[in-house]
Amino acid sequence: MYENDPYLKKTPMRYQDHPEGRCDQDIKAMKEELEKIRERALEVFAHYEKTKAAIREEVRKEYTRTIRHLENERTYREGIIKEKITRIDKLQNKIESMGNEIVGLETKSKLWEHECARICDIYHRTIGYYSNPGLIEVQLQVISEYTDALIRFVKVHMWGKDTLDMVHVYRESITKKMRELVLEIEKCIKEDISADSAGKNVSALSEKTLHDPA
Repeated sequence: MYENDPYLKKTPMRYQDHPEGRCDQDIKAMKEELEKIRERALEVFAHYEKTKAAIREEVRKEYTRTIRHLENERTYREGIIKEKITRIDKLQNKIESMGNEIVGLETKSKLWEHECARICDIYHRTIGYYSNPGLIEVQLQVISEYTDALIRFVKVHMWGKDTLDMVHVYRESITKKMRELVLEIEKCIKEDISADSAGKNVSALSEKTLHDPA
């Protein structure tokens, strides 16, 4: 049918111009395009994998640094806590020791109070024996009785002026000695050294020390 066509005789049809040829070319082009896409995808995936590995490594390093910092911080805090616990234990031991010392001091205080009470009793009995006001009273009564007897004696006799002058001199001397006697007794007034009085004095001194430590 086409054998007598002069155009076909002059320009024979190429394969690529044939419909089947053009289809093969399109398939080849598509394959080449798909290959390029695959290569680019592999490049992108490789870059992604590289980036992911780098990020993973950086994150790992960061977490490692953070964990190391936290471990150091924990070690530091544990050291502080152990130090505080040790200090608390020492303070508790010291408090217990001080408590025992206080108990011991209270016991000694009770013993000293008992001893002070015993000494006070001996003191008061000794003072009561040697400082008995009756001893002075007896002597003063003797003097008073001698004076009364002397008064009764002079009433029944007559006396010269020289006797009166002599009595005036003795009166001044006796009056002076009586004043001296009173002054010496005032100087030697015994103090209250009973246990109650000593306790009151200690309390007063402690109160004064608290308000005026200097």
